[in-house]
Amino acid sequence: MKEINYWEQFETTGRIEDFLAYKDAQRQEKEKETGRSEEHFHAGDYRDYGDGFKG
Repeated sequence: MKEINYWEQFETTGRIEDFLAYKDAQRQEKEKETGRSEEHFHAGDYRDYGDGFKG
């Protein structure tokens, strides 16, 4: 199966759908490299209850 070069496709067509496909492919590649999702990479980092109570 031929790998799609989303950036070249976007340059050719100028369609926003092709640009979004390019950005999604970049995000997926980064997730593969780091082993985690950008959307939730900070999950669990915040432990402050917001009202000053520590329990």
